[in-house]
Amino acid sequence: MFAFIERGAILRPQHARELRGSVLLRFSEGYQAVEVDLRGDEILVADARDADRAHDLVIEGAFHDFAALVAAPLTGGLPRPTSPVGRAALARLADGRIELEGPLRLARGLLRLISALPDKHAPQLPQQPAAAARRERA
Repeated sequence: MFAFIERGAILRPQHARELRGSVLLRFSEGYQAVEVDLRGDEILVADARDADRAHDLVIEGAFHDFAALVAAPLTGGLPRPTSPVGRAALARLADGRIELEGPLRLARGLLRLISALPDKHAPQLPQQPAAAARRERA
């Protein structure tokens, strides 16, 4: 998990600075739960040791289901329903294989941070020669 979050913070530093909250990731396979504290300029990722500590967001599920969320293309911080991979990730949320408890805004922000796919930028359309010539004459 540390690698996903570190990579996201490197690729999306502005987004990482905007996130605030405490997240607990619990895996059903018996892996150690992971605690992520998002504090703006500082992100702490550690094994969760204090079971009684309150967290803003708790995500529970199998690691491979969580990995499907990380690999899915996103729209607005949620898996894209127009993509087969995105639909598969959404199905994991819809049927309860992955459970989210807490604010959806924080969950969307975390998913965007740890997304394995690069952010899409608006494509640059080539200028039409005729339009460029009209602008020069004006």
